[in-house]
Amino acid sequence: MPSPEQRNCEQIYRLDHLLIQLRADRTTAHDTETIRESGMEIAIAVREVGAMLVDVGWEQSHAADP
Repeated sequence: MPSPEQRNCEQIYRLDHLLIQLRADRTTAHDTETIRESGMEIAIAVREVGAMLVDVGWEQSHAADP
C-alpha cells in the first residue's frame, strides 16, 4: 500500500500530465475551466505534501529534545 506522500506524488504527476494534454489541444472554453481545476488540484496536493513534511519535521524535532 503506497504512503500518503506516494499517493499525492502520483496524483500530482497524473494532473500534470492532464494539464499538458489540455494545453496542447485548446479547443473549447470548457478546456480552460478544466485546466484551472487541474491547477487547483495540483496546488492542493502540493499544500498537503508540504503540511505532511512540516508534521514530520515537527515530530522529529520533539523526538530529538532531551
